[in-house]
Formats: sequence, structure tokens, C-alpha cells
Amino acid sequence: MQKVIKVDNKVTVFLNNGNFVEGTVTDEEFNKIVNSQSDDEALKILFPEYRKEVESRNQVLSTIEKLRQSKLLRMYDNTIYWDNVSSLSIPIELAEAIVDAELEHNDLKISTYRNFWTLMSLNPDERCRKNLFWFLKRYGMTISRCGFFVGYRNVDKTEEENVFTDHHSHTFKIRIGEMVTMDRDKCDTVQENTCSTGLHIGGRGWLKKNYYGNTGLACLINPADVVAVPPYDNYGKLRTCAYLPMDIIQYDENYDVIPLDVEDGFDCSYVTKVIYEGTMGTEEDSTYKIHIPELPGTTVESIQDKLLEIAKECIVNRKL
Repeated sequence: MQKVIKVDNKVTVFLNNGNFVEGTVTDEEFNKIVNSQSDDEALKILFPEYRKEVESRNQVLSTIEKLRQSKLLRMYDNTIYWDNVSSLSIPIELAEAIVDAELEHNDLKISTYRNFWTLMSLNPDERCRKNLFWFLKRYGMTISRCGFFVGYRNVDKTEEENVFTDHHSHTFKIRIGEMVTMDRDKCDTVQENTCSTGLHIGGRGWLKKNYYGNTGLACLINPADVVAVPPYDNYGKLRTCAYLPMDIIQYDENYDVIPLDVEDGFDCSYVTKVIYEGTMGTEEDSTYKIHIPELPGTTVESIQDKLLEIAKECIVNRKL
């Protein structure tokens, strides 16, 4: 950077390559430009969008460098795959978490992410597959070792003991340990629609006490059942077509969720029951079904085997 000229709140910056750029700045930003050590540093101050673009590019380059060290993931044509789990591409946020777990030699995290992506790959909505891990990370939601995640919602008490209902319609009978389901075809799958048709689950860092209900519940959700993940940084509620209420939760003095104080966020027996019933049950004896879509390069039988392996892991871990 060769010279900086400021008139009122407009600034002209002459760069070392002979070009110049102009923009509008505050006095504080002007002082930062004057004290900047390079053209690139000055451009980042003058043009926030340029700064974001550079940061995004650097993040991608950092991830690519990490991926070169991965023994689990493969990158092809700027797309990331976990071949031993699914033929579908992995979102970059999840890929970074997997590589970090590899570098830390954290087998528990690797197993957790493998189970999560196994189930996530059964979700027919590409945008859900892309956005869910980002959403869970953004709102402090736990992914259990079985691959399900823990979410929160409020419900209303009813006159019937240990039975709750939804605040909006008062039509659902909600009991701890029993799946709550809704026809996926009747749910609104438009990601940008925030409060719409479907079963609502809130993030730990977003849900508040008495928001659409007088009782808080911790719930388990299969990633395959998520129907919409609003892609906004300030809206921590998603929609699903099924969830499993696990326990009543409490709120602190600020009306914030007190997370469920259980190892891995749940009792594994719940997951074992859900996966076994969902995979092996019939329409007559099970209200919940895990729908297995056609995926390139795999078979229904191989996916069923993977799901049953997850259930068996839960049984082993429960006995330890």
C-alpha cells in the first residue's frame, strides 16, 4: 500500500500494484487501514465481503490439507466421501470434525460420526444432509454414539397422568419412551420456511422456557427423519417427522435449557428399541419405520446390517 487519502468518510487507497480502490469507512476503520501492513490487510478492512471470501477460501484450503492426512475420507472433484459408510458426499463441517477426531485418535468420536452419517445417508432430502451437522454444532446439540441426536421441545401437560400434548394443536398424545410420528409427506420440506408443518425440535442454545408449552422434554431424533433445517444463523428450530421423548428437562434462571445430564445424552436401550423395531418390525407391530431409500452402490440388506450393528453396539456399551 503506497498512499491513503480520506475526504469526509470516503477513502482512496493506492495499492502497491499501481491500482487504487475506494470506499466508505468510519474513523476507526480509516486508522486501521493506515496502520495495515499489506494491501491484503487493507482490502479486508475496506471490503468485509472480500474478507469473508478470503477466510472461506483459507478454511477450504486448511480442510483440504487436513483431508490429505485422513485414512477414512476421500476427496474427488472437490467433493468429500466416506466410502465405507455411504456413496453420498459429506458436508465440509462434518468432514472437518471427522478429520479432527482422526488426528486426536478419538475412536469414540469417529464411531459417533460414522453412525450419524450412516443414518443421515438415509435421509432423502439433500439439503437436510448438507445442513444438519452445521445446525447441531451451531446450537450445541449432542450427537449420541449411536448416531441419533438430542433435541429439545416444550409440550403441555394433560389431565391424564404422564401424558403430554403439543401446544399448537393439542392433538398428539406424547409419552416418555414412546415414538411420536407424523407422515413425512404431510410435513413442509421447504428449508426456508421457519415455523411450518412438522414436528418441531429446538436447539439447546435456542429454546426457552414456556415457548409453546409449559413442560420441557429432551428427545432423541434419527437424522434420517429430519425434514427441514432452516439455514439461518438465528433460528434454532428444525422440523422432523419423528422423535422419541426421553425425559423431562429443567430450565435455569435465564429460562435456558439445562442439558440432560446422562452420559452420551440418552439411555442406549431407547435407541436399541427404535432401531430394532424400525428395521425389523412390520406395519402391524410397529408404529415407527426406518425407511431405507435406494442408494447407488449399496443394497437394502447391507444398510439393514449397518443399522443392526449400531443397535448391537448400544447393547454392548450398555453392559460395559
